[in-house]
Amino acid sequence: MDFFKPERIAQLKAMSHGGKPFVFDDGDIRTLQFDERIVQSAMRLSAPDELLIPYTQAMTGFLLFNPVPAHILLIGLGGGSLLKYCYRHLPATRLTVLEIDADVIALREQFMIPADDERLQVVHADARSYLRQMADASVDVILLDGFDAEGAVAELNSHAFFDDCRRVLRDGGVLLMNMADDMNTATLALTAGQSLFTLGRLWWLKTVDGNSHLAVMLKVADTVPDADLRDTMMRMCRQFSLELIYPRHLL
Repeated sequence: MDFFKPERIAQLKAMSHGGKPFVFDDGDIRTLQFDERIVQSAMRLSAPDELLIPYTQAMTGFLLFNPVPAHILLIGLGGGSLLKYCYRHLPATRLTVLEIDADVIALREQFMIPADDERLQVVHADARSYLRQMADASVDVILLDGFDAEGAVAELNSHAFFDDCRRVLRDGGVLLMNMADDMNTATLALTAGQSLFTLGRLWWLKTVDGNSHLAVMLKVADTVPDADLRDTMMRMCRQFSLELIYPRHLL
């Protein structure tokens, strides 16, 4: 799918309105947009649970570290790609989704996002405030994909925010963050993450097909061998066609 065809860009530009989210259909592909520049989420109408964009596929790599998480916290709903994948493939897992934009939540049915039930809750909330109120060691996985019309949300990229993320993670927990192609976001996130998760528990990855950057941060004890974590990370790189950016000495 060519998301940057001139005729597509022209149509999207005509539909854009002050950064408000909207839905755009192009054949079998439905996308969530804030403007003509960036695809926020993509869904195949004929296979709505499929992960189309490579970085979303890579973010399921948390399963290599914890194949049966009890509770996943997703920050940023978007078109619900990761949520739908987890809901379908992890039937015993509780899913909590935090989304600050009510207009994004209002589009959930158009992206075939399941209704809330006993194991799924989509919450209209500021993730910073919500995390501050969460109990310690209450989630196994955090999938952080927080973007708005202007790009990465700075408030979700601070030392204080990552400190709260680490606090609410259980021992053995995984934080996986989409950093898109924003080097300022990557620098801030990795600087904060390094001070909280330490060397050997933090990795910076890039999709080989594309320019999406991801951070993986693990809350694991020092007694867990570095070699075991390294082997799992390299398996993730092979499985999802990822390039290891940092730390390079693992190559």
